[in-house]
Amino acid sequence: MADALAHGADPGWVNGADDNRTPLLEAVAANSLLACEFLLQNGASVNQSDNRGRGPLHHATMLGHTGLACLFLKRGADVNAVDAEGKDPLSIAMDLANADIVTLLRLAKMRELEVAQGQTGDDTYLDIFRDISLMASDHPEKLARPPPKHPTL
Repeated sequence: MADALAHGADPGWVNGADDNRTPLLEAVAANSLLACEFLLQNGASVNQSDNRGRGPLHHATMLGHTGLACLFLKRGADVNAVDAEGKDPLSIAMDLANADIVTLLRLAKMRELEVAQGQTGDDTYLDIFRDISLMASDHPEKLARPPPKHPTL
């Protein structure tokens, strides 16, 4: 990837032959925290969606990739983005009964509301995201969940 980007590859390239998937969405499918972070640091959009209106946060949620969901939230993913079916990441996480991601998304929504109201809140939000980020980096197996019974990718 580094070589491709060094030679001018576009990190936001869209594969029209594959549902408008991007390199970032492919990295999500592979559950590669390093590849996702690398792509984001090199200009990939955390909110670029496929032809179903699903961005990286939608895909991470559908696949149960808690560490990636945390990464995308930290990098400014839109928690309120809805896909072509009208589902936002929180409704997807609730449908899949993924308590970890539901908690992250609810915290992100709470934080968004606090910021909109001019409140700084306490450090609990940041502490939780830091803890999950460290776990995702150092011990990703601790965040592993069984794959969904009916993946919709």
